[in-house]
Amino acid sequence: MTWTSSEVRYLEEHAGDGAVAIAEALGKTVGAVKMQAMRYGLSLRKRWLCPKCGRETFKPLSNRTGWCVSCTREQRASEIAEQVRAMEEEVRREDKANRERQRLYSRKYRAKKQINETFLLPENQETEEE
Repeated sequence: MTWTSSEVRYLEEHAGDGAVAIAEALGKTVGAVKMQAMRYGLSLRKRWLCPKCGRETFKPLSNRTGWCVSCTREQRASEIAEQVRAMEEEVRREDKANRERQRLYSRKYRAKKQINETFLLPENQETEEE
């Protein structure tokens, strides 16, 4: 079976789609496509194009993001960084609330102490004087 120049051009342009996809598109057998690719020194290894960075990758794109592994990792890292910032802000607010609460407890303690000294101490002094 002979190959036309347009079929060879299609094979060169779509080599990254894999042998099965090319065979279906050209109406040839997978073996014939592999043999022709070997003659022209083409790799039929499946490749994907990342829509975010435009890089061609041999690993399938992420189901969650539709991006390559690198872009997906960068996205996840930025999500984690945002979560960390939110948690740090929450810790700062909690620390501020705890300091305020502790300040109020200290004021309460000092006020009680002052009340005890002011009102209870004179009675004790009166009993000692008598």
